[in-house]
This record gives sequence, C-alpha cells and structure tokens, in this order.
Amino acid sequence: MKNRNSFRILIPILILSFIGVACAFSFDLGGGTETPTPQTAVVPATTQPASTPLVENATAAPTENTTPTPGSIRGKLSYPSEFIPPLRIVAFRVENGAWSQQYTYVDTNLNAGEYQIDGLQPGFYWITAYTIPNGEGAPSGLAGGYSQAVLCGLNVECTDHSLVAVEVKSGQVTGGADPGDWYAAEGSFLPNPAS
Repeated sequence: MKNRNSFRILIPILILSFIGVACAFSFDLGGGTETPTPQTAVVPATTQPASTPLVENATAAPTENTTPTPGSIRGKLSYPSEFIPPLRIVAFRVENGAWSQQYTYVDTNLNAGEYQIDGLQPGFYWITAYTIPNGEGAPSGLAGGYSQAVLCGLNVECTDHSLVAVEVKSGQVTGGADPGDWYAAEGSFLPNPAS
C-alpha cells in the first residue's frame, strides 16, 4: 500500500515537471505571434571554441528593388560624302563576346549630326549605322560601325575593323559611340536586322 501512495504522489510531480520543461522549450504553432526576421552575416571559417560567439548583433540588409533602370547610348554621325543620309542606328546587345539576338534601333533624318538610343538595359552593345533609302542619293544597306578603326583615328594604318563593345550603365547615358567606320570590307559588320 505504501508503494501505491508513493507512486500516486510521484505521478503529479512528473506531470508538473514535464509541463515546466515543455513551457521552457515552447514554440509558436501559428497563434498570431510574429516570426522573427532571419539575420544574415558573412562569417569566416574559424576553429573558435563553441563558447565564443562567431557573430554578434548581425542585422539583415534592407531589401531594395533590384530592377535596373534603362540607360542610353549616344554619338556623332558621319558619312563619307558632302551630306549625311538618313541612317538606321542599331545597338546590338552583346553577351560573352557575341550578339545575343537582341537589338534596338533609331532612324535619323537627313544631315542629322547625332543620335541617341534610349531604353537600353544595362550591359554591352555594338553600334552600327546603316543607310536607309529615302531618295537622298545614298545607296541602301551600307554599314558604318563604331570600331577599333574609329578609336585609332580612321587613317590608313587603322586596319582593325572589329566593333567596340559599349557599356550601358543603369540610368546613365554613355556618349562617344560614333559609328564612323564606313571603310571596312563589305560583310565586316552584322547585317541590318531591322531592314
């Protein structure tokens, strides 16, 4: 009988102990309390003792809209004649040194001295100008590029006609991309994709 009474007293004590331990390690089951925001930090790999904290007071970086703002490319126009015919200026998007099959273009008027292409996503572009028929006396489809020959000065020693990749940065206008190399051999530049 004594063992039974001891057992009856011991059961409530065990139950209360279990409830106390459970309360100490409680967790939220969706009862409306706010879940803490995860903290991030860069922690170097070390062999510190477990009692030494690796990160103290780490705070999460604020999240921002990461959509880049489009940028623009502009430059001066030229043509080997007494006038500048209407031109189609094409910006070819370049990825890993090759055309990505994306392009944007603007058309200019007779004797326009400059161009600007807006709405370009940040990245790299090749710039090429093409003559377009408009009854102005220039043959259609001739191409002039912003090439290494332009950077060299367009003299007889400038034999590299490879296009220069122009970088567009978010929200900025990149100037000086002048498609003035009209002296490259036919087929040196990409054909006009917008013809």
